[in-house]
Amino acid sequence: MKLTDALRGEHGAFYALFDEIEDIAATEDAMAQWLGATTVLEAMVTSHEALEERLLFAALKPHLGDRSGPLATLHTEHEEMERFLAHMLQESDVDRAILWISEALGAARSHFKKEEQILFPLAERILGDEVLIRMGREWAEVRRVTVD
Repeated sequence: MKLTDALRGEHGAFYALFDEIEDIAATEDAMAQWLGATTVLEAMVTSHEALEERLLFAALKPHLGDRSGPLATLHTEHEEMERFLAHMLQESDVDRAILWISEALGAARSHFKKEEQILFPLAERILGDEVLIRMGREWAEVRRVTVD
């Protein structure tokens, strides 16, 4: 399995979690449930971003650079999502916390679409199947998933 396919799959799991968090946020008196779900989301986002940057971004850096262009933009968006999530988890006012998570989810959805529509196809053209399959095995090892 190519790394880009694995990362697309992770995005699918995120989309389901985003929807669930929005449903919980719309429910009154569900703060504990919502806080638990968003804590899980923060851990997942942090793990996903770190692996994506370590494998995919690092492989693309020699071809795309890292000071400007798509990698710089996507890295900045990773930092922005982390800030939104950190603000949300530190917020004591429920309404403000919901605004922060709404910002984080909107930013994440937009970011994932850029990756799916621009970065992943670009990576597939630049790196090729052989490299992406090797990185997919690295992803599987880190995630402790059997893919072969």
